[in-house]
Amino acid sequence: MLTCMCTAYEFGKRSGRFPVRLTEEAAAELSGLEGLSFLRPTLRAPVVDAGGRLEVMRWGFSRPFSHAVVNAREDKLEGVMWKAAMSERRCLIPAAAYYEWSGPKGAKRTHRFTHAAGEWLWIAGIWEEHAELGKCFSMITTEPTGAVLGVHDRMPAVLLPEETGVFLDGGMRTFRPVAGLLQVADTANPLVKAGNPPRQGELF
Repeated sequence: MLTCMCTAYEFGKRSGRFPVRLTEEAAAELSGLEGLSFLRPTLRAPVVDAGGRLEVMRWGFSRPFSHAVVNAREDKLEGVMWKAAMSERRCLIPAAAYYEWSGPKGAKRTHRFTHAAGEWLWIAGIWEEHAELGKCFSMITTEPTGAVLGVHDRMPAVLLPEETGVFLDGGMRTFRPVAGLLQVADTANPLVKAGNPPRQGELF
């Protein structure tokens, strides 16, 4: 039995340059996030906007049926909920790893996905402005590669470094992550309870 798609990820140290310029506001807030590693829906996290600036936004779009819709399916991006953000408000979500769960209730296994070369995962995202919550972002999901297939039927749309600028400029509308880009390991991370994965109200 599959759980909801990617409802936890890490922002931590990784190799590779982080080629962004910081706004003053983001730099001030980022200084308070240096020790942050494990992110759940509704928490604030660093993202890179289309102008190449690092900003801190809330993870999850707020809707009447859910306080945090954290994933946007690639095949539904032309729908009313996502179309404007995909056309006008794209972003990149830097992650050191992301988590999935598999197995029956009460005996779920926790799986941690990382870049096979130990680098950043650059996940395609979209964002919107909420009157009360400020800027909020959501991850785009796509079909899985081999490393993910045995765990989940979706995965975050992880971009190659040369695709990040193309995506931010509006030049990509489909996503096919490269086979072998990810590696997976079971984990006993105490912050991630195998029997109690984070939840989200989602459309899919």
